[in-house]
Amino acid sequence: MELLRPRNCLLAGLAVLIGVYVAGRVASREGFYWEAIDQIRAALAFAAATLITGAGNAINDYFDRKIDRVNRPERPIPSGRVKASDALSLSQALFIIGIALTIYLNVACLLLAGLNALVLALYAAGLKRRGLVGNIAIGYLVGSTFLFGGLAIQEIWVDALPAVGILAAMAALSTVGRELIKDVEDMRGDRASGLSTFPLQHGTRKAAVAAAIFVGAAVVLAPLPYLLGMFGKYYLWVVTLSIIAFLWSTTLILRSQGRRAASNASVGCKIAMGLGLLAFLAGAVA
Repeated sequence: MELLRPRNCLLAGLAVLIGVYVAGRVASREGFYWEAIDQIRAALAFAAATLITGAGNAINDYFDRKIDRVNRPERPIPSGRVKASDALSLSQALFIIGIALTIYLNVACLLLAGLNALVLALYAAGLKRRGLVGNIAIGYLVGSTFLFGGLAIQEIWVDALPAVGILAAMAALSTVGRELIKDVEDMRGDRASGLSTFPLQHGTRKAAVAAAIFVGAAVVLAPLPYLLGMFGKYYLWVVTLSIIAFLWSTTLILRSQGRRAASNASVGCKIAMGLGLLAFLAGAVA
């Protein structure tokens, strides 16, 4: 269980359920009903996401086992509590089971689950050490979990997918921005570990500007659900707080790329992302 990181798995499953819920509530205004959602399909989507995330965590520890002997000797593999071969086998099994569950959903979910499994494996194998490409991979994976939830019920509520798509895009873009900020914060440890993050390759100033661009793109998308008539004033009120938090965070990192400023900016982005989720939930409920 420690190898799989249950908390991360549950967070991925929660993101899927938020995608299901937002899509269902939006579609209910088009003549459908939230009560009509097939709860089994939602449960399968939740289970598939948690299993694939767990598989990604396990294969990540498999590829990081040599580095973890120095930096994280308490982890399951370097501590000797789990064999590397067993971690790899567990990861492969969970990938297969998670993808197989999506067969009962639809082709779109099956393809997305397969793609995410591939991205997780590639990220663990080397993408994480390739600067911005690794950051973008993480952003994609985070955003795709919300989209996966909407796609799980697409046969019923195709018209609801634009709202979930905007949520997924906002989550992806803001995550890339926050990952860049975290890279600035973690430069000392990353350099010692031999990683090649964006700020180590191009400098902290360029990393801060890149982070501001990605976060800014998410901010630009934020008002769209209100402007397009998907959500009402409650969404607008809460998402405005999210925008303020994002702008505060980007201002911090653009002013200073010191470790403390980066840490504060990272926390600010995390708060802003949480407020963004609340905004979508408020818009869906109202």
